[in-house]
Amino acid sequence: MTRSRGSKSKTIIGSVRVWCALNLVLFIGLMTYHFGPFAKPNGWADTFSVAVNFVAGGLVSFFFYWLVVYLPEQRRRRVIKSNMTKMYRTIKETILLQVIWASRKGGRTDIDASSETIASLMTTAGFRAAFEHGSRGDEGFYAFENQMSHDTPEFREIIKQLEMLTKQVEFVLSNYIIEDSKIFDFFKRLELLLISIRQSGPGYDESKPLCNFVYEIFAGFNIVNGHQGYDVIEKMIAEI
Repeated sequence: MTRSRGSKSKTIIGSVRVWCALNLVLFIGLMTYHFGPFAKPNGWADTFSVAVNFVAGGLVSFFFYWLVVYLPEQRRRRVIKSNMTKMYRTIKETILLQVIWASRKGGRTDIDASSETIASLMTTAGFRAAFEHGSRGDEGFYAFENQMSHDTPEFREIIKQLEMLTKQVEFVLSNYIIEDSKIFDFFKRLELLLISIRQSGPGYDESKPLCNFVYEIFAGFNIVNGHQGYDVIEKMIAEI
């Protein structure tokens, strides 16, 4: 439904723009012909008056459409997109704190929750450097994963944050016209993935989808494409 609304909206806006351009061309043509050094046919004055009123009406209609419909819709889209961007970053930072605290519980003493560390780990390069290595249970990303095998406070908080993210995605899909089918499909798949992760509980196997999701958004890693160097969710939010 959202994709259909987006396609319909794009078609309507395109038609209105064509109508405005046509009226503007006709208006300029009429004025040029009327006031130019051209021979006028009989009854031209009446024809000119009717034609100008008709074309001017079209231009006024476009102006009111632009003022009453188009501008408010663009402002609404900017507000929704800006809110989604800020909320996602807040959720992501909160999840990162849980990753740090769970990793420290898991035996890592080389990371902390200082502002400098958080700023570094919020970048894909910084996160990979801190978590992609390690072979023991208290090293690398393993220290965090092992804590997700139990019903820890960190596990519960991450699930809560993913619930909040799901609500944000649902809101965007319901209230923001996404015209690009690939971006729409991405957010729809993300919504379904988040619902699936939220329903999984703690456990060695049960928490795998959650851990994979966390690593993918922070490390910019995708099983299909490998290291992409960016958070794909942030990228898609920027493109809507």
